[in-house]
Amino acid sequence: MKVLVAVGSKYGSAREVAETIAKELRGLNFEVDCEDAADVNSVKYYDAVVLGSAVYGGLWRRDASSLVKAHRDELRDRDVWIFSVGMTSVTEPGQPLDEAEQFAVDIAVHEHKRFDGRLDTGLLNVGERALIRAIKPPTGDFRNFDDVRSWAQRIGTDLAALAAS
Repeated sequence: MKVLVAVGSKYGSAREVAETIAKELRGLNFEVDCEDAADVNSVKYYDAVVLGSAVYGGLWRRDASSLVKAHRDELRDRDVWIFSVGMTSVTEPGQPLDEAEQFAVDIAVHEHKRFDGRLDTGLLNVGERALIRAIKPPTGDFRNFDDVRSWAQRIGTDLAALAAS
């Protein structure tokens, strides 16, 4: 079974999550391509897709959301999982988490998983640093790679079951 793991990532945090997912799926003997969302021209050669993005202000990166919009019909015909990487743990209760909630509905994904991300102010540009000073979110690396690997393992189990049926 051929699987695409595609990601929109600005500073590499979401990309590292995608690479971890791809590595786990390869370890389960799936044929996996891990690509930046901007580099994906088609999903037609894949049986399944795991698509994710960094989240900024509730929005996926433009390259990842464009991939969903451009290939919506093809994605509906595949087994798809999506993930968002952001500061989920510091989101206000009741606040919509990101636009991927609608993507999950539009393409009927198996699951939308949210992972906490990394906020390294040393990587930010001047405008971004000013915004961070104003809103004062926690900084640091909040990613839990055990959780990422566990989720990838569940995807692998689901894919194996789908292939057997």
